[in-house]
Amino acid sequence: MNLNLITLASVKTQLGIASGDNTYDTKISALIPVVSSDIRRILNCSYDKYVVAAFSSSTAITISNSLAYDILVNQRPPVFSLGQVIAHDNIPDDKYLESYDTDTGVYTMSAAATGSGSYVYPTVTLAMFPAISKMIWYKISKMNITDSVAKGIQSETYGPVSITYSAAEINKRWDYPQTLITDLGIPYARIG
Repeated sequence: MNLNLITLASVKTQLGIASGDNTYDTKISALIPVVSSDIRRILNCSYDKYVVAAFSSSTAITISNSLAYDILVNQRPPVFSLGQVIAHDNIPDDKYLESYDTDTGVYTMSAAATGSGSYVYPTVTLAMFPAISKMIWYKISKMNITDSVAKGIQSETYGPVSITYSAAEINKRWDYPQTLITDLGIPYARIG
Protein backbone atom coordinates (compact mmCIF):
# COMPACT_ATOMS: atom_id res chain seq x y z
CA MET A 1 0.00 0.00 0.00
CA ASN A 2 1.16 3.52 -0.80
CA LEU A 3 1.88 5.57 2.32
CA ASN A 4 1.15 8.87 0.61
CA LEU A 5 -2.34 10.31 1.05
CA ILE A 6 -2.17 12.42 -2.12
CA THR A 7 -0.22 12.43 -5.38
CA LEU A 8 1.96 15.10 -6.94
CA ALA A 9 -0.58 15.62 -9.73
CA SER A 10 -3.42 16.24 -7.26
CA VAL A 11 -1.33 18.66 -5.18
CA LYS A 12 -0.45 20.66 -8.29
CA THR A 13 -4.10 20.73 -9.37
CA GLN A 14 -5.23 21.93 -5.93
CA LEU A 15 -2.55 24.65 -5.85
CA GLY A 16 -3.25 25.81 -9.41
CA ILE A 17 0.18 24.81 -10.68
CA ALA A 18 0.12 23.86 -14.37
CA SER A 19 0.85 20.18 -15.00
CA GLY A 20 3.73 21.14 -17.32
CA ASP A 21 5.34 23.42 -14.71
CA ASN A 22 7.84 21.24 -12.82
CA THR A 23 9.44 24.06 -10.80
CA TYR A 24 8.23 22.70 -7.45
CA ASP A 25 7.91 18.99 -8.29
CA THR A 26 10.99 17.93 -6.29
CA LYS A 27 9.96 19.86 -3.17
CA ILE A 28 6.33 18.77 -3.36
CA SER A 29 7.33 15.13 -3.91
CA ALA A 30 9.72 15.29 -0.94
CA LEU A 31 7.04 16.74 1.34
CA ILE A 32 4.09 14.53 0.36
CA PRO A 33 5.21 11.64 2.64
CA VAL A 34 6.11 14.08 5.44
CA VAL A 35 2.73 15.81 5.41
CA SER A 36 0.95 12.45 4.95
CA SER A 37 2.66 11.24 8.12
CA ASP A 38 1.75 14.46 9.95
CA ILE A 39 -1.91 14.09 8.93
CA ARG A 40 -1.98 10.55 10.29
CA ARG A 41 -0.71 11.86 13.64
CA ILE A 42 -2.98 14.92 13.67
CA LEU A 43 -6.11 12.89 12.88
CA ASN A 44 -5.03 9.93 15.04
CA CYS A 45 -5.71 7.56 12.15
CA SER A 46 -3.10 5.46 10.38
CA TYR A 47 -5.29 4.68 7.34
CA ASP A 48 -3.75 1.21 7.32
CA LYS A 49 -6.90 -0.84 8.00
CA TYR A 50 -8.31 -2.61 5.00
CA VAL A 51 -11.98 -3.32 4.39
CA VAL A 52 -13.18 -6.45 2.65
CA ALA A 53 -14.63 -5.39 -0.69
CA ALA A 54 -14.80 -7.08 -4.07
CA PHE A 55 -13.91 -5.28 -7.28
CA SER A 56 -12.66 -6.30 -10.68
CA SER A 57 -11.42 -4.74 -13.86
CA SER A 58 -14.25 -6.40 -15.79
CA THR A 59 -16.90 -4.52 -13.79
CA ALA A 60 -14.34 -1.73 -13.60
CA ILE A 61 -16.27 0.84 -11.61
CA THR A 62 -17.96 -0.87 -8.71
CA ILE A 63 -17.03 -2.01 -5.23
CA SER A 64 -19.44 -4.34 -3.51
CA ASN A 65 -19.58 -4.17 0.25
CA SER A 66 -19.31 -7.82 1.27
CA LEU A 67 -20.16 -7.39 4.93
CA ALA A 68 -23.05 -9.35 6.39
CA TYR A 69 -26.54 -7.88 6.27
CA ASP A 70 -27.73 -5.97 9.32
CA ILE A 71 -30.33 -8.31 10.83
CA LEU A 72 -32.51 -5.48 12.16
CA VAL A 73 -32.96 -3.63 8.90
CA ASN A 74 -32.01 -6.41 6.45
CA GLN A 75 -29.60 -4.05 4.73
CA ARG A 76 -25.86 -3.78 4.32
CA PRO A 77 -24.49 -0.79 6.23
CA PRO A 78 -22.29 1.55 4.22
CA VAL A 79 -18.65 1.16 5.21
CA PHE A 80 -17.30 4.06 3.20
CA SER A 81 -18.05 7.75 2.83
CA LEU A 82 -18.83 9.20 -0.56
CA GLY A 83 -15.81 11.14 -1.72
CA GLN A 84 -13.50 8.84 0.25
CA VAL A 85 -10.25 8.04 -1.52
CA ILE A 86 -9.58 4.32 -1.66
CA ALA A 87 -6.24 2.62 -2.11
CA HIS A 88 -5.24 -0.72 -3.58
CA ASP A 89 -2.50 -1.76 -5.99
CA ASN A 90 -5.16 -2.31 -8.67
CA ILE A 91 -6.91 1.03 -8.20
CA PRO A 92 -5.31 4.15 -9.73
CA ASP A 93 -4.03 6.74 -7.22
CA ASP A 94 -6.39 9.41 -5.85
CA LYS A 95 -9.54 7.63 -7.01
CA TYR A 96 -12.60 7.93 -4.84
CA LEU A 97 -16.11 6.65 -4.29
CA GLU A 98 -18.56 8.83 -6.15
CA SER A 99 -21.90 7.11 -5.52
CA TYR A 100 -23.63 4.39 -3.51
CA ASP A 101 -26.70 2.35 -4.44
CA THR A 102 -28.65 1.49 -1.28
CA ASP A 103 -30.61 -1.23 -3.08
CA THR A 104 -27.59 -3.19 -4.24
CA GLY A 105 -24.96 -2.09 -1.70
CA VAL A 106 -22.63 -1.20 -4.59
CA TYR A 107 -20.29 1.79 -4.60
CA THR A 108 -19.16 3.41 -7.83
CA MET A 109 -15.54 4.50 -8.17
CA SER A 110 -14.39 7.60 -10.01
CA ALA A 111 -12.25 5.50 -12.38
CA ALA A 112 -11.87 1.97 -13.61
CA ALA A 113 -9.77 -0.50 -11.64
CA THR A 114 -6.75 -1.96 -13.40
CA GLY A 115 -7.34 -5.42 -11.94
CA SER A 116 -9.39 -7.25 -9.37
CA GLY A 117 -9.14 -7.32 -5.60
CA SER A 118 -10.82 -8.49 -2.43
CA TYR A 119 -10.04 -5.54 -0.16
CA VAL A 120 -9.41 -1.78 -0.23
CA TYR A 121 -7.87 0.75 2.15
CA PRO A 122 -10.20 3.68 2.85
CA THR A 123 -8.15 6.86 3.34
CA VAL A 124 -8.86 10.59 3.37
CA THR A 125 -11.74 12.30 1.59
CA LEU A 126 -11.58 14.58 -1.43
CA ALA A 127 -12.66 17.44 0.82
CA MET A 128 -9.28 17.18 2.56
CA PHE A 129 -7.22 17.57 -0.64
CA PRO A 130 -7.16 21.42 -0.57
CA ALA A 131 -5.98 21.47 3.07
CA ILE A 132 -3.39 18.75 2.46
CA SER A 133 -2.05 20.62 -0.57
CA LYS A 134 -1.87 23.90 1.35
CA MET A 135 -0.06 22.11 4.21
CA ILE A 136 2.53 20.92 1.70
CA TRP A 137 2.86 24.43 0.28
CA TYR A 138 3.16 25.83 3.80
CA LYS A 139 6.10 23.47 4.45
CA ILE A 140 7.68 24.52 1.14
CA SER A 141 7.35 28.19 2.11
CA LYS A 142 9.18 27.43 5.37
CA MET A 143 12.11 25.86 3.50
CA ASN A 144 13.41 29.34 2.74
CA ILE A 145 14.45 31.20 5.88
CA THR A 146 13.70 34.90 5.55
CA ASP A 147 13.36 37.87 7.88
CA SER A 148 9.58 37.50 7.94
CA VAL A 149 9.91 33.92 9.23
CA ALA A 150 12.34 35.07 11.90
CA LYS A 151 9.80 37.68 13.02
CA GLY A 152 7.07 35.08 13.40
CA ILE A 153 5.11 35.85 10.25
CA GLN A 154 4.48 33.10 7.72
CA SER A 155 3.50 34.03 4.20
CA GLU A 156 2.46 31.78 1.35
CA THR A 157 1.15 32.25 -2.15
CA TYR A 158 -1.24 30.03 -4.13
CA GLY A 159 -1.17 31.34 -7.68
CA PRO A 160 -2.46 34.92 -7.49
CA VAL A 161 -3.54 34.65 -3.82
CA SER A 162 -1.15 35.48 -0.98
CA ILE A 163 -1.86 34.60 2.66
CA THR A 164 0.07 35.70 5.73
CA TYR A 165 -0.16 33.91 9.07
CA SER A 166 0.92 35.54 12.32
CA ALA A 167 2.73 33.44 14.91
CA ALA A 168 -0.52 33.27 16.92
CA GLU A 169 -2.26 31.50 14.01
CA ILE A 170 0.27 28.65 13.87
CA ASN A 171 -0.60 25.54 15.85
CA LYS A 172 2.41 25.11 18.14
CA ARG A 173 2.02 21.33 18.46
CA TRP A 174 1.84 20.53 14.74
CA ASP A 175 3.53 23.59 13.20
CA TYR A 176 0.79 24.27 10.64
CA PRO A 177 -1.72 27.12 10.43
CA GLN A 178 -4.68 26.20 12.64
CA THR A 179 -7.13 26.90 9.81
CA LEU A 180 -5.58 24.09 7.75
CA ILE A 181 -5.69 21.66 10.68
CA THR A 182 -9.33 22.57 11.26
CA ASP A 183 -10.07 21.92 7.56
CA LEU A 184 -8.88 18.31 7.99
CA GLY A 185 -11.73 17.56 10.38
CA ILE A 186 -12.00 16.10 13.85
CA PRO A 187 -9.34 13.59 14.98
CA TYR A 188 -10.47 10.02 15.57
CA ALA A 189 -10.91 9.09 19.22
CA ARG A 190 -9.12 5.95 20.32
CA ILE A 191 -10.94 3.80 22.84
CA GLY A 192 -9.16 1.17 24.92
